[in-house]
Amino acid sequence: MRRIALLGVAIALVGVSCAPDELDTYSAPDADAPPATRAPLPTTTTTEPPVEGIDEPAAPEPAPTMTFAPNGETVDVRSLDNSFIQQDIEIEAGTEVNWINGGRNDHNVLPVDESLAWGIDRDTFVPGAEYSHVFDTPGVYPYYCSIHGTTEVGMIGAIIVTEPG
Repeated sequence: MRRIALLGVAIALVGVSCAPDELDTYSAPDADAPPATRAPLPTTTTTEPPVEGIDEPAAPEPAPTMTFAPNGETVDVRSLDNSFIQQDIEIEAGTEVNWINGGRNDHNVLPVDESLAWGIDRDTFVPGAEYSHVFDTPGVYPYYCSIHGTTEVGMIGAIIVTEPG
């Protein structure tokens, strides 16, 4: 009798462990439902050499750069011996920046981006000299004095130009 009772308990436990879980979300597919489809996998494209007589697609044009007219505002930056006072400044496009050599030594003001056409050389930026430039295009313009630093350390600064408004 004891064996039969133990066997009954064992069968009951097995039945409970095989019962469907309430959190089980799998259900057998409906025989009448259309078969499931899988999204196509991305394809890999290869670049073929150009075929003679067929034009290459044109490269996209770069976005036009917005420039702004001078706004009549001026901000001074003093070039002292071994430092720019107002090292980093933020201005609106159209503002003039005026560098003043207030030190005892020659200096220069050079844009880090050598392709830009602003700056002043040491031959003309002697003590007491001034140099001005209107920044009409939004962007960040790092600059330096090559006599008293490099593009990254020493006598460096940056002009941060924002859109007016």
